[in-house]
Amino acid sequence: MPALYPPAKVLVTGANGFVGCWVVYQLLEAGYAVRAAVRTSDKARTLTTQVASKYSPELFARDAFECVVVPDIAAEGAFDEGLLGVEGVIHTATPVRFDLDDPAEYIEPAVKGTLGILHSAAKHSTVKRIVFTSSIAAVADIIRPPPATVIRTEDDWNDSSVELVEKTGKAASGVDKYSTSKVKSEKAAWSFYEENKHTLSYDFSVVAPAWIFGHMMLAWTQMFQVPAPPPSSPSAIYNYVHIFDVAQMHLRVLGIEDAGGKRFLASAGPSNFQDWYDATSTLDGGHFRLLGFETLHPPRTLRPDEEKEALPAHTVFSGKRAEKELGIVYKPLAEMIRDIVEDFGGRGWLKHLEN
Repeated sequence: MPALYPPAKVLVTGANGFVGCWVVYQLLEAGYAVRAAVRTSDKARTLTTQVASKYSPELFARDAFECVVVPDIAAEGAFDEGLLGVEGVIHTATPVRFDLDDPAEYIEPAVKGTLGILHSAAKHSTVKRIVFTSSIAAVADIIRPPPATVIRTEDDWNDSSVELVEKTGKAASGVDKYSTSKVKSEKAAWSFYEENKHTLSYDFSVVAPAWIFGHMMLAWTQMFQVPAPPPSSPSAIYNYVHIFDVAQMHLRVLGIEDAGGKRFLASAGPSNFQDWYDATSTLDGGHFRLLGFETLHPPRTLRPDEEKEALPAHTVFSGKRAEKELGIVYKPLAEMIRDIVEDFGGRGWLKHLEN
């Protein structure tokens, strides 16, 4: 299928979420028209107000932005009306919780919501490309380290979490239940696409991000309604990616013809918290002096190359396909940390560190 270029109209689901909101902003900046789908009228008003504060009234005058309310993405035909006149879809909406008891509470909304939008899009010949936001949780286990360091790519699936949830049910961890929902929803989408692509007007692609960090377009105060966790071990290893790069990858998948029908991991690679501590040493002034990272962990005692060799076994989620085929240049840790701290500081969320 051909790539989509501005001013094509794009439906963004989960548009008030961390990823969805950034996707909306980058689409508007690039000149696309956006139809943003959220679950309540209150969320639609909040997002519309935020967009209006950033862009000129001309944006609304030329119908370049609008919000639609879809209360239940898993309901049959939920997106039938929302897809009228749309050429592209970026489907970011999914339940992101880890405290539900029944695995079905994770799996059914994710699978039904994803298949539902594919079925609805099949009724609209204007739709040319759908980009689905998956996760590295669909690619490999994200909570148990492998027996030896291993590289995971777009060819891999997290079958271990699925098997564990099928075996233990409600006793499985929330992360395993969430991971299973990501595996099952993405696999269901690929199956539907492969079985029906000869009759569909659109092609289908996937972006699977690592742990996403960066500043927020909207504030979620519920982040601060639970006790803060203890400082993480400096040896804990995470594959990270900046939110800007994740959103940009969605746009590039939408706008590059050869990206159709492909899966892309969004990952700048692994890092441990020693790397985070070290990265803050390159940042000066402002709120960085408040973080007190130097009190959380002593200075590095090994050379970086020696420490990498001494790290425990871990999974490396490779983002090289996106670098090669989409031209993505991942933002480094220091820039990501700077954006997080400046965002939190600007919102007044670091005042407790001043005492």
